[in-house]
Amino acid sequence: MAEDAINFVEANKDHFDKTAAQYDEYPHVLERARRTAIRIREAYDFEEDITTVLEYACGTGLVSRELAPYTKRIVGVDISQGMVDQFNTRVRNQGIPPEEMQAFCVELKGEAGELGDEKFDAIVCASAYHHFPDIDAVTGVLVHFLKPGGVLLVVDLAKHTGERAHDGHEHGHLIPDQYHHIVPHRDGISEQDIRKAFESAGLNSFSFSDSLVAKDDVRLFLAKGRKPHA
Repeated sequence: MAEDAINFVEANKDHFDKTAAQYDEYPHVLERARRTAIRIREAYDFEEDITTVLEYACGTGLVSRELAPYTKRIVGVDISQGMVDQFNTRVRNQGIPPEEMQAFCVELKGEAGELGDEKFDAIVCASAYHHFPDIDAVTGVLVHFLKPGGVLLVVDLAKHTGERAHDGHEHGHLIPDQYHHIVPHRDGISEQDIRKAFESAGLNSFSFSDSLVAKDDVRLFLAKGRKPHA
């Protein structure tokens, strides 16, 4: 089957449903979430009595739990029921009420009525964009859920060309062959492509930094854009 014919959505659902129970046991995953949350907090001025956040492709809630003390409310969304169940179980175990932190299993379309028509001050998406075949379409959906003046923050694998693209990675890919069925962007995402996605969705004040380093010296970027005021 050609790569563009693979149903990445269903493949990702299946993969993360199967790995959800063990996902938080990987030290490098925990460390990446911690570093990611620190960079997000540096890039956005959270106010714990005001800021509402949507974490898209939230997984088990590792980043959300790091951000929760600095927010009024966090809503997580993921297409994997297994991940959402882990997210909500951990929230309950910490005694956090659902009105402050809760996840939902849903594939958002950017349509009226979704998430109760709630709009958010900030939307974060961490280490998930490389799983999305059409990042332009996903970005357009996310902008629907931002308040005017709200901010989208995306952290993901930074694409590099030349010698750096091949150092220590199979055939130049950051993601091994075994994950080709769930990762369409196996060599990361370029600044040009993420800028295009943000600007096509109507975001402005674009900024980009790839100063975050994860496991095996893999470099992550943080892209930020703001929804214009009406």
